[in-house]
Amino acid sequence: MSYLLKKNRKNKVSSKLKLVKILLYNILENESSPYNQIYNIIAIFLVLTSSIGILLDFSIGIKSIPPDLKNILDDYEEFTLIFFTVEYLLRLWVISDFKDDFEDSFVENSDLPFIKRVLIAFKDAITPKLKWMKTKYAIIDLLAIIPIIRPLRAFRLLQALRLLKLIRYSTGLKSLLYAFKEHTFLFLFILATLVIWVVSFSMIVYIVEYNKGNSPFHSIGDALYWGVITISTVGYGDLYPISKEAKFITAIMIGGGIILVSALTGLFSASLVSRLMSLNEGSLKMPNLEDHIIICGWNETAEEIVEQIIKTKLYTEKPVVIITNLHKNQLGIDLPKSIIYKRGDFIQENILLDVGIDKAEHVVIVAEREEGLSERNVDARTALASMLIRTLNPKANLYVEILLDEDADIFKKRINIQEVIIHGQILGKILFSSILNPGLASFLNSFMDNERGLIKIKVSGFKDIKTFGELITLARKYNHLPIGIERKGEIIINPEDNFVLDKDDYVFLIPSSNS
Repeated sequence: MSYLLKKNRKNKVSSKLKLVKILLYNILENESSPYNQIYNIIAIFLVLTSSIGILLDFSIGIKSIPPDLKNILDDYEEFTLIFFTVEYLLRLWVISDFKDDFEDSFVENSDLPFIKRVLIAFKDAITPKLKWMKTKYAIIDLLAIIPIIRPLRAFRLLQALRLLKLIRYSTGLKSLLYAFKEHTFLFLFILATLVIWVVSFSMIVYIVEYNKGNSPFHSIGDALYWGVITISTVGYGDLYPISKEAKFITAIMIGGGIILVSALTGLFSASLVSRLMSLNEGSLKMPNLEDHIIICGWNETAEEIVEQIIKTKLYTEKPVVIITNLHKNQLGIDLPKSIIYKRGDFIQENILLDVGIDKAEHVVIVAEREEGLSERNVDARTALASMLIRTLNPKANLYVEILLDEDADIFKKRINIQEVIIHGQILGKILFSSILNPGLASFLNSFMDNERGLIKIKVSGFKDIKTFGELITLARKYNHLPIGIERKGEIIINPEDNFVLDKDDYVFLIPSSNS
C-alpha cells in the first residue's frame, strides 16, 4: 500500500519531460507559435552569418582571407554545425513519442509471441520518425549538418547547402515581411523623407563648401557618400565640412537624421512585436500530449479547480491545459508555466485536437457564460462540446457543469458523462444540511481538502486482500480508513466487513492528518 500511495512520484519526471517536449515542439515545429517565429529569425541570422566564409571562398577577386579572420570564421562555423545538429536531433525527438508508441503497440499485440511483439512495437514506434526524416525540410536539415563529419568539409559545396535552410525558416522571413507590409505607407514615407533629407543637406553642404573655396568634396558623389556615412554612423573622418556654416548645417542634418532613423527602426520593431503578440500563447499546439487534464471554459468553478491543482501541484504529475475564449490576463489567476493556456473555442474540433483531446485522460467542461447567451444556450454549447469530445475520445473521463437542472438527464443518459454537476445545487444542499447539522460544512470541506481529503485507489493494487474487513485492517496500518467502494459506477458506503471485493472495484480512503 505504501507503494500505491507514492506511485505518482515517477510520473512527475515524465510529466515535466512532456512539458519540455511541448515547449520544444512549439519552438521548432509549430509555425503558428510566437516562439517559432522568434527562433526562425535567430536561425536565419545564424545561417547567413555562418555562410560568410563559404561565400568568400566562392568570391572572385579574393585570393586569401587573413589568418585571424579565418580562425574566427572556422570556429563560428563549427559552433553553428553543432547547433544545427542538436536542432535536428531535437526535431526528431519531439515529432513523436517513441516510448508511448512502443508501449501502445506492445499492448495491442499481446496475443503474439514476445519477440514478434517487440519487433512490431519497435517498427510502429520508429515509423513516425522515419516518415519525418523523408520530408523535404528534414532532408534539408540533414544536408546542412553533413559537414559535421570533418572529411566532408573539403567539399565546400556541401557547406554551401546550408543556405537551403533559409527555406526551412521561411516563416521567420514572412514575419519580417509582415512587419514591413503592415505599415507599408509609413515605412515608405519615413524612408523617402530620410532619403530627401540626406540628399538635400548633402547638396547644401557641398554648395556651401564650394562657394567658400574649400574642397573637402571633389564631386556630388563624395557629398552624398559623406551624408549617408554621417547619418548612419558617426562618420569615418575621411570627408568632413570645414566652414562654420557647413558645420552648422551638418548638425541640423544629424539631428533630423537621428529622429528619422529612430522612427524607422521603432516602427519596424513595433510591427514585428505586434506580429509576435498576435501569435500569442493561445496558438500553441500539443499533438503529442497524453493522459492529461483539459479544462474547457472559464468561470469561478474552473478557477477553483485550477487553484486546487496549483495547491496540490497536480500539474507536476499530469499536464494541465485550459481552453477558453478569454485572454490570459482576464483569468484572474497567475498560472504556473507548467499549466498550458490555449485560447480558442472548445466547441471547435481543430482547437480540441491542438491540445490532444483524443489522448486526454480527464476533461472538465464548465458553464462558461458569454455575453448574449442565455442559460439554455450555455448548456447547449456544453452539450455540443460533450458530444464532440466523446466522439474524439470515447475513453476520456468527462465531467460537466450545467446551469439548468432539467438538462442533467440528457447529459447522463444520452452523452454518457461520468459526472454532471448542476451549478449551485451542491452548494445549496451543503448549506441546507449545515442548518440541520451545524458544523457539517466544515466537516465536508475537510473531505474535499486535497491534502487530507479522500483518496481513490483500485482494489487490484492490494495483493491478497479479499474482503472489506481485511482492507480496513491493512489500511489502518498506514493511518488510512476505507469508507466506501465504487463498483461499476455505483457507490457503496461503509459495506459489511465480509463484503467480497472485486479486482475492478475502487476503494475510497480517508488519510489521517499525520499520515
